[in-house]
This record gives sequence, C-alpha cells and structure tokens, in this order.
Amino acid sequence: MVKKISELYKMPVFSTEGKYLGEAEDFIMDDAKGQIAEIVVSQKKEKRRIPYELVKACADIYIVQV
Repeated sequence: MVKKISELYKMPVFSTEGKYLGEAEDFIMDDAKGQIAEIVVSQKKEKRRIPYELVKACADIYIVQV
C-alpha cells in the first residue's frame, strides 16, 4: 500500500502485544535508499525512535514489534 507521508503523522502506534506506544510525530529518511528508516514516536514528553523495519502493519494505526 502506498501512502503520503502527510497521512502518517499523528497515527497511533501500538506494539504487537497491543500496548499503546504513542503517536507518530516524525520520520527519519534514509537518503541513500530513498525510504523511511525510523519513526519518531511521542507519548507525553517522551520520544523514541523505532526502526521502520519493525513496523508489522500500517493502515489506520501502526503495529510495531518492540
């Protein structure tokens, strides 16, 4: 599935176990590969970077293996 980057902002992010991790706040691009390398996920004041290869599904929410 192809999506615009603008559609991915603020999407909820959950672990494969169903734990809410936060919202997609930003994306880190790999210029050499021309693809997303990491998602910056924020929950309250905490931010974490999750490698994009850990994304298992992306429709209305992200599901990631952490």
